[in-house]
Amino acid sequence: MPGFLGLGISLLISVFISGFFLWIGLKVIRKDRGLMEAGFANLAAGIFAITVLYACALVPLLIMFAPLLAFLAYLCALKRLLKITMLEAFVVSVIASLVFTAVMFLIAGIYLFTIPQPYSHVLGIRF
Repeated sequence: MPGFLGLGISLLISVFISGFFLWIGLKVIRKDRGLMEAGFANLAAGIFAITVLYACALVPLLIMFAPLLAFLAYLCALKRLLKITMLEAFVVSVIASLVFTAVMFLIAGIYLFTIPQPYSHVLGIRF
């Protein structure tokens, strides 16, 4: 039973975090959607895109275009679930990716420059 509880909590945390980045993208284009709505839309669109990717990877003629078709399926699912246009779905996904990348660089920079690194004394690196 605790395993299922942990699985449910981790699912909700991942939906919340992924929804946060999409929510920022939606705020930039002035669309008012909820944080959890954006997160569940992202989860459903991702599952749909993975299904399309898998189906396209099974067809030898489509295997080269499978990532592009999966991304288009992701955008179509976001468009339908969030009730936005295809261009808005593309812009939201790009903004969410850029914000995610910026946050990861920020976290990595904080980690690298504030936390003492092991064996840095061997190389003579001083911060």
